[in-house]
Amino acid sequence: MLSLNAVSVVYPGERMAIHPTTLAFAPDQFTVILGPSGAGKSTLLRTLNGLVRPSSGAVTVDKLGELVGRLRMRRHRASTAMVFQQHHLIGRISVLRNVLMGRLGYYSTARSLLPLPRRDHLIAMESLDKVGLADVALVRADTLSGGQQQRVGLARALAQQPGLILADEPVASLDPATARRALTLLHDICKRESIAAVVSLHQVDLARDFADRIVGLSRGRVVFDGEPGDLNQQQLDHIYH
Repeated sequence: MLSLNAVSVVYPGERMAIHPTTLAFAPDQFTVILGPSGAGKSTLLRTLNGLVRPSSGAVTVDKLGELVGRLRMRRHRASTAMVFQQHHLIGRISVLRNVLMGRLGYYSTARSLLPLPRRDHLIAMESLDKVGLADVALVRADTLSGGQQQRVGLARALAQQPGLILADEPVASLDPATARRALTLLHDICKRESIAAVVSLHQVDLARDFADRIVGLSRGRVVFDGEPGDLNQQQLDHIYH
């Protein structure tokens, strides 16, 4: 269980990005954070893995406690993978080497400079196979289409063997058909492998089709928290002003 306990985030200039918020994310649950641009979706996600530190309140994780201190943060991040909108791949290197970066969190900085063991290469290839890209493992990442690059980003996340995947607008840069295929792949893998997911989206139809739970954000406040079937037009108007 990952929890936010009265967490707020204030950016320089006194801009309140997240008002005091309490949420708990259950294992195996596919949660969608829904809201317009500027609602605080990215800030909320980045707070869940320590990329953004709360201005007040606490983030807690079962078996670790409050996420404070380098050791706890490192252990949490090792089991928490991120999937980004812009993929964040290194284009000039191979797909396989990009996916292997998902294994670096298990090693010290000095050890990560050396070639990774065979076991890590096997895990990376298995991850590529899960997203249907094992046949392009040795191809330069920048030669792939946008949809393929997003799948490489997902494979890199899977190579961490995470218990939680955080995905920040993972399909925003894709056309509607490719976006649906990518989200279907992410959803099916998470369900099959019992990985919890927290995914930010702005597409209401995708949120309704894939989420077990929808958390609606508006101007840094949670204005809806429930099942997709409970999200009506009045609540959508509230989320989208």
